Amino acid sequence: MPSFRHDVSRTAQDLSRVAQDAAYVAVGLGVVGFQKAQVARRDLMQQLERQRRDAERPLAEVKGQLAKTWNDVDAAIGQLIEVTDTTLEPLAERLPTQARDAVKQLQETRDRVRSYLKGLLEAA
Repeated sequence: MPSFRHDVSRTAQDLSRVAQDAAYVAVGLGVVGFQKAQVARRDLMQQLERQRRDAERPLAEVKGQLAKTWNDVDAAIGQLIEVTDTTLEPLAERLPTQARDAVKQLQETRDRVRSYLKGLLEAA
């Protein structure tokens, strides 16, 4: 007949193994859970990337149309400016100095606004 002390020792060893196995199972479940979370994160990132690309495609088309339209408008504005400057230049030369300077400032401001608009559309 086994002794009480032997039974307690064996029971303690069994409990120790059960606790160790439980710890291994818990760590294993944690690792599996972490891996599943990583897979889900990657899937979500891929889905979001696809949605972003799908959303950008029409935007790129609109940008292209806008750039083409701006180029057409800018060409027309350029022709209008050339005709206006050529026509008004002889008149501006006959203006007093202050008026002539004001006309030049207007022309410079016009050119800066045109360049600014062009820069905005190119940056978009």
